[in-house]
This record gives sequence, C-alpha cells and structure tokens, in this order.
Amino acid sequence: LAALPAPPTAGFASPPRDAEDGPWATSFASRVANLRSEGVTYEDSAAFLRALTKSGILRFTDIRDRPDRFFLAHRLLAKHAPEHGPGFWIRFTVQFNLFAGTVVALGGPAHLKQLDAIQDAGQLGCFGLTERLAGVNSGLVVDTTATWDASTQTFIINSPSEGAAKNWISQGLCAEKAVCVADLTVGKKRCGPHAFLIDMRNNSTLELIPGITVGDMGRKTTGNDLDNA
Repeated sequence: LAALPAPPTAGFASPPRDAEDGPWATSFASRVANLRSEGVTYEDSAAFLRALTKSGILRFTDIRDRPDRFFLAHRLLAKHAPEHGPGFWIRFTVQFNLFAGTVVALGGPAHLKQLDAIQDAGQLGCFGLTERLAGVNSGLVVDTTATWDASTQTFIINSPSEGAAKNWISQGLCAEKAVCVADLTVGKKRCGPHAFLIDMRNNSTLELIPGITVGDMGRKTTGNDLDNA
C-alpha cells in the first residue's frame, strides 16, 4: 500500500503551551507552596481552594481551552501529595474535573456563564453521583429522580429512599453548588440519568437550600482535610 501523504502544515500554528519551568507554572506553584495537611481542618482546606479558585490562575474552562495548562496544574499539585496525603488533591480534582469539567462538557452557554460566576465568587462544587445502596455498581444504579414540572417549568429532584441518597460525596459538606445525577422523567417518558447543576446553599446566607440535608461520613484513615458527605 502506498503511504498516505503528509498533512499540510502551512497556515496551522501550534497552540501555546506552558512549560513546567515557565512563568505560569512558577506562579501557580507559588500559590500552592503553602499547602499543608497536618492540623488542617476540612474548612481550612476548603478555604484554600476557594482562594485558589477565585484567583482565576486556572480557569474552569481551561480543561477545554488550555488542556496543557489544566493538566500541568495537576502535575504541579501532585508534587505535594507524598508529603500531605490525598485530601487536597482529591478536593482539587472534584472541583475542577468532576464538578466544573462536567458542566463544561455537558452544559450550554447559560451553564457556562453560571460556571464563570461560580469561579469569580470563589464558590465550591461537588459531584453527586454515588448512592448509598449502589455498592460496586456506583454510577450504574441511579435511583435519585428528576421530574419535569411543566406548571412551574422546573425540575424536581428527589431521593425517594435512604438507599437513593447520595453518599461519600467529596467536598459535599462545604460546597455551595453541585452537579447531581438523577433519573429524568418528562411527562410519562423515562429519559435516563441526566446531570443537573444545582444550588446546595443560599448564596447570601450560606444556609442549605430547603429540602437538602448533609451529614458527615466521619473520620477516615487518611485525607481528613477533605470532607465527605
């Protein structure tokens, strides 16, 4: 078989990339240099991530627009993991990958505008997928429901039983926002699991939204600077 011709290169510029020893990497590394785990509460850890998020040095949308920068940030942060354990590393990936990354991947323009506002306010998000009775089938069993209410033009999200309650949700005690995965019904049609961007707390009072309850999963063998609900 004849070899395929090489693709044309004229007129195509390589996207910019941040070097591991470049100015952006140096700036990001300096912002996480004071990361600590010993004697740090999960509230302290959450506050650290809020400040890092609000700084905008890494945008939520960089997972789409600057993937080189996005994953460089992960590598730089991972250097702290052997010393400080997995707590903040998990918190960071929940915030930027699971929560924001899902909105970037699945959301429309209105959701992305909300995501920018969430970042500018330094708010935290969590990812509500795992359910109490799902066991090893986490992600395959979704008993939380979302029902479209045509009269109010809203989705009503409900965990109809204790087994359907979301659990082991990292950052779930501190988060103001969540991506909640629920089985959608519109009229009489089951549409399967969908992801919903929801408020966990009132933006002004930080009180939980009525109908939402959270509980602490308790102390773990490691990573106690991360809250799990």
